Amino acid sequence: MRIDRVLGLPFDSLSKEIAHNARMNEQAVKSDTVMTVASLLEVAPLRRGVPELVAGEGGIDRVVRWVHAGEVPNIASLLRGGEVLLSTGIAVERSAAAERRFVRELAERGLAALAIELGPRFATLPAAMRDEADRHGLPLIALHNEVPFVDITEAAHREIVNRQFELMRRGDALHRSFTSLMIEGADIPAVLDALAKAIGNPVVLERTGQGVLYHAPGARDDASTLEAWDRVARGLDGAVAIAEQPVPVGGERHWGRLVALGLDSPLDDHDRFAVERAVGLIALALLRDREDERVVGRERGNFLVALLDGSVEDDTAARTRAAAMGFSARGPMLALVAGPRRAGRQLPADEGAWRRALAELRRGLAERHLRTLVGTQAQDHELLAIVELPRRRSRAQVMEQIAAVAREAAARQLHDADGIVLCASGVADGWGAVRDGLAAAARELPAAAWAPPRAWHDAEAPDLERLLCALRDSPELRRFTEASLRPLADHDARRSTKLLVTLAAYCESGGRKSEAARALGIERQSLYHRLARIEQLLGVDLSSGDTMLGLHLAVRVRAVLAQPARSSSS
Repeated sequence: MRIDRVLGLPFDSLSKEIAHNARMNEQAVKSDTVMTVASLLEVAPLRRGVPELVAGEGGIDRVVRWVHAGEVPNIASLLRGGEVLLSTGIAVERSAAAERRFVRELAERGLAALAIELGPRFATLPAAMRDEADRHGLPLIALHNEVPFVDITEAAHREIVNRQFELMRRGDALHRSFTSLMIEGADIPAVLDALAKAIGNPVVLERTGQGVLYHAPGARDDASTLEAWDRVARGLDGAVAIAEQPVPVGGERHWGRLVALGLDSPLDDHDRFAVERAVGLIALALLRDREDERVVGRERGNFLVALLDGSVEDDTAARTRAAAMGFSARGPMLALVAGPRRAGRQLPADEGAWRRALAELRRGLAERHLRTLVGTQAQDHELLAIVELPRRRSRAQVMEQIAAVAREAAARQLHDADGIVLCASGVADGWGAVRDGLAAAARELPAAAWAPPRAWHDAEAPDLERLLCALRDSPELRRFTEASLRPLADHDARRSTKLLVTLAAYCESGGRKSEAARALGIERQSLYHRLARIEQLLGVDLSSGDTMLGLHLAVRVRAVLAQPARSSSS
């Protein structure tokens, strides 16, 4: 069901509302939901100690998990990482080596920061401690005034708990927004797009063993997102932070994974929380009516549409994106476009049946062991595909096999074996030629959809039937046809004769009277009488080549025009 309204907002408005709120709150989220060393320095009891950051300034944004006070020599072994240690330094031996070792062990344990109260033990913090803290990027803080450590820990822990609660509150709000989208019929791509906008970074949905199924680039373009993903997936770029969650399908099995790429802003706990919430919805959606197949089709369809309209910059970019989706052609290829036959009807009344027919066609191609990259357009009304030609098999043989699969799918899902129309390009040896072939097939499909049924249409070959179907709405062609045949149509209507049928058979036989008479099932003498009457009514000589050409064209156009006209929605 296409979403209509969610919580009083149209679907597009709700998606924009989610993204708008995320953008407006992005800085607040990053500062309010996690405590960093910098934010800890703003806590009132610590400020009374007049803190001074004397070393390790590069770690000022480290996340503070907890605040701990301790005065034992082996304090590092008692910590888990992420703490801020409050100390008077009384347990530190007074030698440069011991001071360096004390700081180094804390840094290696993952300490967030070290705060030492100046006094009897240290009037100033030693150079050895400052140098070692700078070397490890560990914030080293000097407290110039005495303040009870318990006041600092209580205030800091209260802040940490409050921030964690705020993180959960905002994550739950985002989860409710995503859930509302799914309940009202939005699909997985819509949720992923909303997730990418909410966290301000691209997200990638990968299926185990099959590569990228769908990606939402957020503010980025497709090419840079997929290039970054390729480097991350192959372990070539460890500098890009990621937040990932496996997508479960029951038991211990994982369908794939959802990954957020920290390309445009640092990933924080809010982003990881959002990814975790989105994964649960995706797992549920995959259980609905083969939703994973629709996601696969849409992602590949987005690429093929981008290839078609020239958004993919060059052959290298096309090859890279196709490889990310598991398609690496080693031989010649052909492009294919499939759509619904329109002659005599509009789109199938049951669009679900049409989507199922395309899904069955995709599965059928895979079951025939054809190497394909198959996708659907956003409305799921057309299927785009690139097919690698197997060795020792011609283009015609492959297309006949594909046509058989299409007929089976159409017969089962649409109850019309001719319900799927196929247009194929010529053989292409590179991505530039594939792009041109895809464009040719897409250009010919609308006309082919109105032509009489055939196994498949060759988009590279001139075709009179498709030409006439393409020109069927031309006013000039309609006027020409009307003027050429109206006298015969009027005569047939008044006298119940069959002069139009006779003229059509005579033209189709190429002017061979015996063949035309057999096609009509009448004697040759009867045919002669009819032809004479046609010449009289039209005022023409049927032995004239130009006359026969014009009448044959008019007859063919009339047959095309006899089909119901397309509505504006088709």
